[in-house]
Amino acid sequence: MDDRLKQVQTTDLTDSRLNHEFVAWLKTSGMNYLLMLLLVACAFLAWDWWNRKQDAAIDTAWTELASATSPAALRGVAETHATVDGIAELSLLTAGDILLQSAKSGLRPGLAAGDEGAELTPEDKAKSLQEADAFFAEAVEIASARPGFAGKPMMIAGLFGRAAVAESDGRLDDARTHLQAVVEVSTPEYSPMAEQATARLENLDGIGDHASLPNQADLPVIAIGEEEAFTVPAADDLLEMFEAEEEEAGADAAPDEAAADDVAPETEATETPAAP
Repeated sequence: MDDRLKQVQTTDLTDSRLNHEFVAWLKTSGMNYLLMLLLVACAFLAWDWWNRKQDAAIDTAWTELASATSPAALRGVAETHATVDGIAELSLLTAGDILLQSAKSGLRPGLAAGDEGAELTPEDKAKSLQEADAFFAEAVEIASARPGFAGKPMMIAGLFGRAAVAESDGRLDDARTHLQAVVEVSTPEYSPMAEQATARLENLDGIGDHASLPNQADLPVIAIGEEEAFTVPAADDLLEMFEAEEEEAGADAAPDEAAADDVAPETEATETPAAP
């Protein structure tokens, strides 16, 4: 019985000593460890919040890029989401391409042939080409600032766009400069792009050799009499003249066939039968 009481007393003393040591640890070092654990938890929550925010920003940027249809809207997307990788360059390249296609087709962006105010004047075409070149140049500048060759695809697309604008504007020397830059940038990672630029360089000289058709007002007027003057007919007038000649030829051939049908029976009736 005495041994059992001694054992219980010893256990109580041990537990009491452990409790005192734990309390002392909490008073001296426990708060520091708890503070470190709290900081780690806060850091993890902040990191998770930042990742979710970045993902939401990327989704918003791509959604706005897909919904933008005008150069002005694309410019806004490029400025608003300049920190999102690739969005600014893609927005500027798309805006430049819209203006370039508008200048080639002669129609304002978003309008079809026949719509009121859809046709571009020569001044509007020149302005569209100038704005398109500015969009492409800005995209090339932003892409060139990216480290490594991450921005090379955007640079190549922008340089090709600037070359196309220069060709459309008749500035063949500028187009040659941009295409040579494509060859330098795309080598060696994007050799197919370099080959395409080289092929365009080889065909660039032939673009200036193509003669343009004269306008109707520039065609010469040939005098054939004192009061009459002959003007070289336009393509539509020539087609109408050929169609009229074909109709007259068909009308003349019809009476001849009818007369031949009438003469044939008389000829057969007057033929003399052969001698037996």
